[in-house]
Amino acid sequence: MGGTKKSGIENRIMQVKDPHVEIILRQANEMKHRQEYEKAITMYDQVLELDPRNAKGLHSKGNVFDILGRYEEAIVCYESALDSDPLNAETWYNKGVTLSKMGSSQEGNECIQRGISMATGAM
Repeated sequence: MGGTKKSGIENRIMQVKDPHVEIILRQANEMKHRQEYEKAITMYDQVLELDPRNAKGLHSKGNVFDILGRYEEAIVCYESALDSDPLNAETWYNKGVTLSKMGSSQEGNECIQRGISMATGAM
């Protein structure tokens, strides 16, 4: 059983949340909502130091980069978040929006549609 690969759904269910990571993540989100973006990025980095595959932290850091117009960095964060949680509809959608802003309309639309399909259960 040691070599068995788990599906994305099983990985989502099996994740155990570290309370310390969750506190920092909430604080980072608060900084983002206050539009204190550089502080938010620093706090998301703290989350990712403790939990490098934290999909929420990666996704949210990507959102901040998108807000700041740092699209390439946002895409890197979204892709890392999707590596950790490939079933996150919001991450697919946001990646698509950012790709569209970068001029990659076709790829962006594909990601947006994938996110919408996942969110509505059409996949």
